[in-house]
Amino acid sequence: MDEKQLMQRAENGDVGAMLELAKYYSEKARGNRGDKVGDVISAADFFESLNAEEKDDPELQSKAYKYYRMAAEAGNAEAMTELARRLYDGIGVERNAQNSEESKVWYRRGAEAGDPAAMRVVAFTSEDAEEKFKWYELSAELLPPGLNKIDSIKQTAINCATGRGTEKNIVKAEEWLARLDAETAASARLEIGQITGEVSWLEQAAEVSTQAMVVMAESYVTKNDFENALAWYEKAADAGDVEATSIIGDIFYAGEGTVEQNYGRALAYYSRAATYGYNMAAVKQAVMIYRGLGCPKDTKLAFRLFRNIARTRERFFGVHRFNSVAKFYLAKILEQDYGSFNDIDRAIEWYKKAAGISRVDEYESTHRVPEAMYKVADTYFMNGEFVEAAKIYEQLADKSLRCDYPYSREAAKKLMWMNELGEGIPQDKAKAAECFKTLNGGRI
Repeated sequence: MDEKQLMQRAENGDVGAMLELAKYYSEKARGNRGDKVGDVISAADFFESLNAEEKDDPELQSKAYKYYRMAAEAGNAEAMTELARRLYDGIGVERNAQNSEESKVWYRRGAEAGDPAAMRVVAFTSEDAEEKFKWYELSAELLPPGLNKIDSIKQTAINCATGRGTEKNIVKAEEWLARLDAETAASARLEIGQITGEVSWLEQAAEVSTQAMVVMAESYVTKNDFENALAWYEKAADAGDVEATSIIGDIFYAGEGTVEQNYGRALAYYSRAATYGYNMAAVKQAVMIYRGLGCPKDTKLAFRLFRNIARTRERFFGVHRFNSVAKFYLAKILEQDYGSFNDIDRAIEWYKKAAGISRVDEYESTHRVPEAMYKVADTYFMNGEFVEAAKIYEQLADKSLRCDYPYSREAAKKLMWMNELGEGIPQDKAKAAECFKTLNGGRI
């Protein structure tokens, strides 16, 4: 049947024709259909379209919208849901507050007409607990296999176990949980435990989920019970949780609670976490080797470790948070400890990098080391580069940067005297007085 015939049937009230035309225009608007209704894109054209720029013809989408609305108004549940989506996203129609509100109406109509996709949307957006449960349970039963069905089952199980929007029913909750894979069921149990505060749910989740193991550990930390916290962190670490591995290092390093301080064990856990690219632990490992904590002091090995960290993009934190600390220690070693490799010029360059002054790119200067900033400012001052020194002193004195207190205070002092005496910069007694007030007012 050609396009004109379908259009004629649609105008005469044929809902099937309306829906077919709506889908046809929608696909064609994205460049995914041929010239005739019912044409299917070839495999070659499909893969070619993946590499091409996305096409979205507004005129064709407008036609698709028209026929989805016609089908929706004629009572088709699938069309109601798609119409609601288009009204909300502004596909083939203007996106505005009025259309957004109308979209809610159509989602509800779609749900009431039996469309499980609409039921899930209504469940997700509803603020009424009972209605939320009703639609999640229905969508859990009716949705085809896929991620949406899995999540609806999970939410239904959680609601049954916690009594949100329905009578609390553990047996029914377990029946729903049985329909999930082990990992998703563990995630649901973890959420139930966090909502109810019932440890049994968390313990069941922790049989599978490393996240639940960590939650169990954290619950013992809040009770200052580091023996049990350590046991759960170790389970998470054995299951591959890198952060838990590093936290165990922290517990042994500090000697938390009744856990005895043990630098050797702390170093072992930091080293283990560092092998997975966890730079927080890698820096702590290198610092311990540099200071000789838990092992013989080895400046050369520490230098190599700091250099590797400084050259590595942070995998876990998204910024050069610990890389900057590594750069600071490289500078410190070059300045003070590295024997025949002592190199003040190279040290200053690393201090600049740690201070976010000499940088490879913007990404690298996200975190600055205050001590490195202060060191660079002092170097500028001693070299007679007073304007550059004053700029950094001013940054350190700005509490909005949340710099370490001693460096903020010392920078403010030096900035005060430079302005008071006009040392290397134009004399500005008003600015000097402002620095003095800041120091004595306790803001720094």
